[in-house]
Amino acid sequence: MMLPLALTLATALVPRPQGDPVADWSEDVMQLVSELERMHPNPFAGCPQADFEQGVDEFLGGLEGASEAKATVGLMRLMARLSLAGREGHSVVWPMASKSLPLRLYGFDDGWFVVDASSAQREWIGARVVTIGGTPIEEACARLAPLLTRDNDWNLRDKLANALSCVDVLVGAGICADPEHLALELERDGARKALVLAAEPGHPHLAFPLSQRKDELWLAGHDKAFAWQVLEPEHALYVQFNEVTRADASGRTLADFAAEVVRTFAERKLARLIVDVRANGGGDNTTFGPLIQALQSPAIDRPGVLFGLIGRHTFSAAGNFVTVLQRDTKAILLGEPTGGAPNQYGDARDVALPNHPRILVRIATRYHSFGGPQDKRLTHEPNLLVPLRSADYFAGRDPVLRAALDYQPPK
Repeated sequence: MMLPLALTLATALVPRPQGDPVADWSEDVMQLVSELERMHPNPFAGCPQADFEQGVDEFLGGLEGASEAKATVGLMRLMARLSLAGREGHSVVWPMASKSLPLRLYGFDDGWFVVDASSAQREWIGARVVTIGGTPIEEACARLAPLLTRDNDWNLRDKLANALSCVDVLVGAGICADPEHLALELERDGARKALVLAAEPGHPHLAFPLSQRKDELWLAGHDKAFAWQVLEPEHALYVQFNEVTRADASGRTLADFAAEVVRTFAERKLARLIVDVRANGGGDNTTFGPLIQALQSPAIDRPGVLFGLIGRHTFSAAGNFVTVLQRDTKAILLGEPTGGAPNQYGDARDVALPNHPRILVRIATRYHSFGGPQDKRLTHEPNLLVPLRSADYFAGRDPVLRAALDYQPPK
């Protein structure tokens, strides 16, 4: 691709004004393109090179008079072009210094709801989001979607929860005009309420969007890489696999943990084993082998005995784990489709922008083909689709786990 070289030479011949935002952003996008070509194994697999070059031209052409937020969103849009065919959720541009909406939102099967809030706004937890910045919430999602890289549509839905609370993204996309005060319309029990909320410092990025709950199994213990619990009434062993790693914070290895799982299942004479990776956003995909081997034990690897719970946040190395689990065991998958594709570009590394160091830029550096060269899927579809609805979540019910516990094989 000749574009970076040509523009680099052209800009080198012209004295660069100090404090010129157009020159700053131009230098930054050239850095991004240069590093993309150097680091990514196949940068234009999901987007024709000519289309990407057109995107660069559009970005440069829109810089004059653009705000920092609008330019940031333009760079996000450029990176997101690479993921039009999926499998590119690891590469990212994100404004890490942005302020945040004081509400945390989640897209349930029946709409977007407030699932967490800062201390001054906790009364709104449980309310449905109608509009943000005067824009209907689904329209806002449609306007934000072209800014977000993704492996698939479920990965996109996971990332939208971040985008909808990121002030710089909302302002840059033209959804909100005031970076200090954000207008929303919420609905509870049929009554709607218009609010204007002050933006708050700090913004979470790529965190699991649902808060921990001590009284709900799948939302408890997210600080632990892996854990197990016997569910006595159902004679089931519930295994939480939250991070793909060789060892947890205490030093216990996954191999030792896997041996515990096999031993406990046998000693307690249990009937089902359920592996939950709904909160697992990835890790080191060279480390999950011992757990797969444990799940292949003859007493466990049987139809109607082994279950995997998956969802939109199951991504990266966790998606690789599900690929192998599905391929090499008789596990029945329940929940939502995974956010991670069976084959994906990963092992993303940071790229520093010379003039905007607080914008996170990450570029995938390796292609992982756990599904094999013929696997064209963009997600793992569950054997049994179990959507999460707002009423279940706020009532503390887990329909996915319940479906696994109640599962009866077809006759």
